[in-house]
Amino acid sequence: MSATTNRLKERLIREGHVSDDQLQIALIEQKKTGQNLGDILVSMGFVSIEVVREIVGSYVGYSSMSLKEVVPDPKALLLVSEAFAHSYMVMPISLKEQEFKIAMTNPSDILVLDKLKRHLQNPNIQVTPVLVVESEIQSAIDKYYGYELSIEGILKELETGKTDYSRSSSESEYSQPMVRLVDNILTDAVKRNASDVHFEPEEDYIRIRYRIDGVLQQIRLLHKNFWSGLVVRLKVMSELDLTEQRLPQDGNMSLIVHGRRIDFRISSLPGSHGENIVLRILDREKGIVPLDDLGLDSESYAELKLMMGRPTGILLVTGPTGSGKTTTLYSILNELNDVGVNIMTLEDPVEYPMSLIRQTPINDEIGMTFAAGIRSLMRQD
Repeated sequence: MSATTNRLKERLIREGHVSDDQLQIALIEQKKTGQNLGDILVSMGFVSIEVVREIVGSYVGYSSMSLKEVVPDPKALLLVSEAFAHSYMVMPISLKEQEFKIAMTNPSDILVLDKLKRHLQNPNIQVTPVLVVESEIQSAIDKYYGYELSIEGILKELETGKTDYSRSSSESEYSQPMVRLVDNILTDAVKRNASDVHFEPEEDYIRIRYRIDGVLQQIRLLHKNFWSGLVVRLKVMSELDLTEQRLPQDGNMSLIVHGRRIDFRISSLPGSHGENIVLRILDREKGIVPLDDLGLDSESYAELKLMMGRPTGILLVTGPTGSGKTTTLYSILNELNDVGVNIMTLEDPVEYPMSLIRQTPINDEIGMTFAAGIRSLMRQD
């Protein structure tokens, strides 16, 4: 029995996560199947997968994560064959520049890492192993391997109408090429540091544009036949009303891209050729930009600091889409944030949660408007 398994047993008992009887039952099952002890405990419902991941990760000295909502980078998947992934229980996650992030049940296994480096056939690639429980790696391999993941390949699959439905029902969603197409487009937008993604129907085609550095850039044109599928997929992900096409709708959704949770704010607006759909990308892990890093010239910076120091007044931040209005406002709030003051905001929606600051989301449907919020703020000290 490995040292990691022994430590897992000791800590689970010491911290009261499992009883002695539960542990003995799991150990008996392990002798029969040879399966990982942590996976057995989770499958039997004795302990949560998060507890096992945290304990094992603390001992092996590697970061850990869940693959349940992760969308792997297609380029990363191409680096590792399905046979290798099954044999050594690894799952590619992302390839960014030369850093290759891959899920492993034991990131400290030098033998597997050495074989992986030879398998990659590229000495310039830096392998970053991440601890993931075996059951999630197995599920991810079954889910993502064997399907076309490049946009061009997915489009050909959509055009021919050939889809493999032979996989199990648990994987049936990802067998749909439209699901993979939308995931691929959104992942690509995040990788390019886009702030917005536009899906725009024209009479005969669909235009896809990203807003990068404040400027809209045309990325791809798709056949109009794909439009209904795109709309349905985006509405399902963001829980919008599939039947409503005459009125604007707003919603939210999220994806795990390169191990980071990325939130999207979606807006649909009826148009002459169909609903225009725009997604705002909210990468909360980028954090709030410090005031000093906003790029203001010395005169503007000094003037802004002067205005921030005044006890009363109104400060308006204006500009076109993608110019940094939200970034600037959050930087100001972060600079003013202190335990000695009471800062409250009304936001539609709250894009970046901040400690100490009381942030209220606007919800017009239930009457939580800006006007109603302002009246209440006056009674909140």
